[in-house]
Amino acid sequence: MEHLISPTAEALLNAHVRYILLQMNAENLQTTLLTEIDLILANAPLITLNESVTPEMIKETVHRYAVELELGGGVFDIIGDIARTVYNHDIHEKTSLNDLMSDKQLTDMLDKVLEMKDFRERIIREIVANPMYISLASDVLYHGIRGYLWQNALGGGGLGTKSLIKFSQTMLSKAPVGFEELIEFNLRRYIQKSISAVLVESERFLLQIDVKKLRDTLLDIWHELKTQKASLGHQFVTSLDVEEILVMSYEFWREFRQSEYFNVLFNSGVDAFFNRYGDTTLDVLLEEVGITRAMLVADALRFAPPILTMMKDKNLLEPMIRQHLVGFYRSEEIGHVLANAD
Repeated sequence: MEHLISPTAEALLNAHVRYILLQMNAENLQTTLLTEIDLILANAPLITLNESVTPEMIKETVHRYAVELELGGGVFDIIGDIARTVYNHDIHEKTSLNDLMSDKQLTDMLDKVLEMKDFRERIIREIVANPMYISLASDVLYHGIRGYLWQNALGGGGLGTKSLIKFSQTMLSKAPVGFEELIEFNLRRYIQKSISAVLVESERFLLQIDVKKLRDTLLDIWHELKTQKASLGHQFVTSLDVEEILVMSYEFWREFRQSEYFNVLFNSGVDAFFNRYGDTTLDVLLEEVGITRAMLVADALRFAPPILTMMKDKNLLEPMIRQHLVGFYRSEEIGHVLANAD
């Protein structure tokens, strides 16, 4: 229960506020931050991850903010602004593809992909068996054979003498109506009967590609491209394309995050992390993930001074500290302490 603050309690409150403000001024802030960080790190070896947080707490928090949270309509405007700014930045003209990826990085990635033989063969077989690929192969064969017949055999030389060509053209001009359609019908029927053998040969060819030659070819392409500027992509992708892709990616995420697939895998990942580090003390855990005292100090000194300065300039810091402490100095307990002290 709060009471009216006594003059003595108010004097103590004012002194307390001044003391905290003094610890936060420019001269003392660094010492204050270092002391607080060292106190936290000194206790870190005494606490394990399981003692400080549970897997369920992490899962519930992520579910609330990553799954349940619906961002406002302004998110699309933000996406658009960011996309346009990033797309039009002049850094693209100053950066080559080789600046983004070294020769060694690309070679390592390429070698890893090429050594995945089973995966590569599965992809090839799936592609060859896909109806779209079959339709594409059929169309390529049809137009290739048809073009060869009409342009060479019947109109441009290559299969016989000029007299034979002239004869063929004369015969076609005298052919009954529908003769050309009949030829095309039979040609398509022939292709339909032959496509299975063509697909088998296509698959065999793709599976027997010399990996070394393929690797050399891809590296040659890379060596041709690596000096190009990152803005090369602007020839193929517009700023609007980037915006639309980002929006579609966000819409995909909104649905994907609700899926059982995502939630099962995420929960499994959290459980795996706690199975590995649950009994690990916080100091060891920080070391394992690469967070050092120097990093904590650097971040504290980066953010705290400008924030505190801004709050002082806007006269927000002292009222906030006072509001935090005033309840204590108005409490019945402090009243009894001061009464007994008198």
